[in-house]
This record gives sequence, structure tokens and C-alpha cells, in this order.
Amino acid sequence: MNIDENRRNYTPDATTSAGVFPTFSLRPGDYAIVCRAADTLEFKPFGKVVGLKTFPTLNDGGDAVELFDQTGKLIDKVNFTSAWYREANKAEGGWSLEIIDLQNPCVSGNNWVASTNSAGGTPGKENAVKASNPDNLPPTLLKVQIKSAKELILTFNEKLDSALSVQPTYYTISPSMAVVKVVVISPDFTTVELTLNNDLQPGKKYDVQVANIRDCSGNILANPVHSSFMLPEVAVPGDIVINEILFNPRSGGVDFVELVNRSSKYLSLQNWQIGNVKADTALDARAITTEPLVLAPQQYLVVTTRPDILLQHYSKAKTDAFQKVSSLPSFPDEAGTVVILDANKQEIDRVVYHEDMHFKLISDVNGVSLERIRLERPSIASNFHSAASNVGYASPGYRNSQVQELAMATQVFTIEPKVFTPDGDGDRDFTTINYEAAKNGMVANITVYDTNGRLIKNLVKNELLANQGFFQWDGTNNQQQKAPIGYYVLFIQLFNLQGNVQTFKETVVVGGKL
Repeated sequence: MNIDENRRNYTPDATTSAGVFPTFSLRPGDYAIVCRAADTLEFKPFGKVVGLKTFPTLNDGGDAVELFDQTGKLIDKVNFTSAWYREANKAEGGWSLEIIDLQNPCVSGNNWVASTNSAGGTPGKENAVKASNPDNLPPTLLKVQIKSAKELILTFNEKLDSALSVQPTYYTISPSMAVVKVVVISPDFTTVELTLNNDLQPGKKYDVQVANIRDCSGNILANPVHSSFMLPEVAVPGDIVINEILFNPRSGGVDFVELVNRSSKYLSLQNWQIGNVKADTALDARAITTEPLVLAPQQYLVVTTRPDILLQHYSKAKTDAFQKVSSLPSFPDEAGTVVILDANKQEIDRVVYHEDMHFKLISDVNGVSLERIRLERPSIASNFHSAASNVGYASPGYRNSQVQELAMATQVFTIEPKVFTPDGDGDRDFTTINYEAAKNGMVANITVYDTNGRLIKNLVKNELLANQGFFQWDGTNNQQQKAPIGYYVLFIQLFNLQGNVQTFKETVVVGGKL
């Protein structure tokens, strides 16, 4: 089987299209090239051609191709994405996708790849990539979702044997909950719906154990796998926060927004929205999902329109965290506002971003995300930094490259780290000036000097302090150039409207590779 998906300028259409085969026969081992009736002469030199009066359109980036017999019975299905090409240049167009091992049709993406034939494909003959590619691994449980108080949806990484994976005894819910019905959902066969004997209880943590099910290739899940879940609770502002933003993708790339559940609660994101505040203050909001979706504590969710393209640009991305949406609001490259709304349109989090928030020494910020530094701190500019080079300048679906644990100031000001190397590699790229204000209404000025007393940076000017917080210095001077390696003095002045003034001096070291 071979899929030619080289119509790169096609606009995706969510509707289903179908073509009906004329009467023809196909002997064992024979190939048939299926195309539009108008294109049969073009393909005739390559072999047997079957022209369809109505040929299904294949959406750019991915689609489902299904083959039915005359009674409507599903014979085969391929739900492909452009990530299957595994080569970005071939995914741009002109190359077909080929199945590797015809004897292993159950394994989806791992059994498909771009053709290696110099013509871009092999219509009418054996695939250029033909090889043995057996599936020897059992299925893996990816996630558990709650459909209702008595129904669970389990998602696996591959197709299951629908006849041999429906025994209720293969699924154990603890504490003390019986599974009374199991349905493997067609036509994908990667999801299982469990019906329970009793309602799940609010505030109670459950565990599902799965064992002995088989995948489509016959591999048995002999070693039990587990996943925890709870009935979702009501989210309050700040439970889920914006953890990473890519608003200026590389050429051919796509935007993404990463969320993280920083609460201790399981939270439902069904009917939540993501939005951008326009210049006229109007909110352009789009659905994250209308289906059941529960985010566990500390779990990430990456919202994007094209997970396949995101994976091509960031190979370390965790695909099980991806949430594909049909569209995102426009996030301008210069500046914008990302807003998260719950099902009741309550604002859960907001980040106002600007391209100036990027690390000044990165010459090209296209494709560089802004990462949250401290999970517990507010969603303000000083709590974000450009992602590190050692992760490819973005970390969708996993721990941020620039993350710092919460540092509590043991005195009014604490510097961490004392020595930093602003080279963008993710290891101590900046220093933070942590503070704990003893009184409300304190205002700060922070300037940086070299050891000769020359002004290097006006870091903070007349900033009203919260009770606790931090500022960051990325090692640049007022001309947005990297300060030379050496010692520097942070001169900190605090004052309030009552005329109280305090001054502090702290030393830091800008390091680097010699």
C-alpha cells in the first residue's frame, strides 16, 4: 500500500469524502493504482489503474483512508500524519508514504515511511522500503479519561485485538470497583470503554490495572500496567497555568501553548478555551476540547494545530501530551496575550508576552519558545525565559529547560546562582535576585556595575514589590550585548513613600567558556 500526499496547497476539509470502485478483479500479489478517473492515462505506464469518478481528497498533514467492501464492512484503515515521513523535506511534497512490512499492518506510524525511490514513489510495484518490521512489543496504556461516573475511556498506543481484549477480568479498578462491560471502540481499536458496577466517588483516588490484553499482532500485555485517576474537581484561577509559549515558529512551523496542572487536583478541561486579546481588547477564543479531558496533577498539555509538524521541529517532544485543535487564535510575533478560560468562561490564567522577553544574545528567536521559570510564581514577564539550545529551543510536553525550583529569600535579597554562564545552554543561563519585602509599598531600583564602578545595566527602575518575588539578569548590558566574564556588583535600593530608604550590595560572577 502506498499513499501519495503531495498536494501541499490543499486546504484541509473536515468533511468525509468517498469514491466508489468500478467492477474489477485483483489477483493475489497484484497491485492496483487507485486515482481519479481523469488521471488514469498518466498512471497507466506504471501498472494496473483503477480510476474513480469521485476520488477522496487527502488533507494536508494527515487524514484517515478507509477501504470498505460492497456491504459496508471495513477492510482496512490507515490514519496517517505527515510525521510518518520522518524527513521534513519529503513531507513538504512530492513523495509518497509506503508501508514497510505488509505482514504487519497493525503497527501504524512505525510501519510507514517516505519512499526511497528517486521518483518519489513506487506506484504499481513493490514498495521501495519493503523490509521485515515485526511488532514484538505489547500494547501500552497512554491515558485514562472519565466519560461519566460509571464509564472510563482507556487509550492505548496501538490497535488491540478486539475479540481477545474484552474480558472484564483483564481490567482491575481499585479500591473495590468491578468492571461489568468492556468495549473496544471501532474502527481505530486503540480505545477501550469500561463500564463499572458503581459510581466513582468525588475526592477519591483510583487506580486501573490492565493485563493480558493483546494487540492486533498478538502480543500479550503480560506485565500489568497501572494508571491513577480521579473524578475531576472544580478548577480555580491559577490551578492550571501557561507553562510555555511558542508564538514565533520557524518557517513551516506552528504555534503551541503548553499548560500544566500545578494543583493537587484532577481537573477537567472539557469545553475550555484558549484565547488571544486583540489590540482592540476583544478576545478571540477557540476550543481546546469539547470531549472529556482530565489533567492530572503536574501533567502537561501541549495545545497545537499540527502535532506532526511540532514533532518534526522538536524531536524530544512528548507526543502523549499533545492536544490537537482545529485552530488557534492568532498569536502575533511582536506581542500578544494568551488567555485560558474554563467551561464557564472564567479566566484561569493569562500571560502577556513580548518578543523583548527573549534572551538578548539569541540572534534569531524564530522557533524559540518562552518557558516559565518557576511554577509557583505569577504569570509575569520576569518569570519567563527563552528555552535552552540543548533541547532545541523548546520543550513541548516535558519539564522546561529553564525551570528553577522555588527559592525563598533567607534575607531581604538572595542571589541564586552567584555564578552564571549566559550562553543559552540551559545550565545557569541567568541569575535571579530573590526578595522578601518586610513591608507593603516598597519600591526597588537595581543597577549593575563592574569592578571599576562603571554602569553596566539599569536592571530595575521604580518597581513596586510584591511580598515575595524575583528579578532576573541575563548577563547583558544596556546595549543588549553580553557583559565580559568577571565580577559584577548589584546595587539595590529600596524606598517607600514615607521616606524610608535601604541599600544593598550583592556580588555575582558572569562566567563562560575559556
